[in-house]
Amino acid sequence: MKARYALIALPIALVLVGIGCAEKADEVAEDAVKPIAAPIAALNQANQATAGINASSRRKADLIENLLPVAMVLPDGQTAPASGVERLQTATFGCLDRIGYVRVSREAATNDVLKDALMTLFSVRDATVNAMYNSLWQSTLMVDQVQGVGADTVEVYISGEALTSGVCDDPRFKEQIEATVRQYWPNYTIFLNGTEKEWECFGDQSGLCG
Repeated sequence: MKARYALIALPIALVLVGIGCAEKADEVAEDAVKPIAAPIAALNQANQATAGINASSRRKADLIENLLPVAMVLPDGQTAPASGVERLQTATFGCLDRIGYVRVSREAATNDVLKDALMTLFSVRDATVNAMYNSLWQSTLMVDQVQGVGADTVEVYISGEALTSGVCDDPRFKEQIEATVRQYWPNYTIFLNGTEKEWECFGDQSGLCG
């Protein structure tokens, strides 16, 4: 009988040992990740702080400028203009497009440079500006309100008719507006025709957004 019990106990013991090893391995893996996660979190905080400082500097500098930077699109495969583009982002979006900032004549001069920049962007009726594409040229949009929320966040309310020319144009439309906002305020919420959901769901073809 003792031999039988020993035979039964041995697999159970091996299983328990295996469980213990697996748990130990998980602990070791978690411990290995912790030293990596901490620098990444610190780097993200540093990047956010830098973005906030840069945005604040742009708000002050552009408040008195006659030409304001607005976001335009460099489509995939198109060569960047040799001049006339103030900043060209390296990150791609949508159909592998990139955003570039082009300065155009200021449409309004209030005490809110973000509102003025959006009004300037919406006033551009040309499909191309300095060889960059403008996906908003068909749309009729206006800025209803730009409202500060806390020290570093804004809510942007826009309204009107948003028209685009296809699947690739939908993300271009959103990114042009968001990139124009982001240069002045890294943290923001956009409302289209009164609701945040209409903005978030714009161009969504999945049928799940609603």
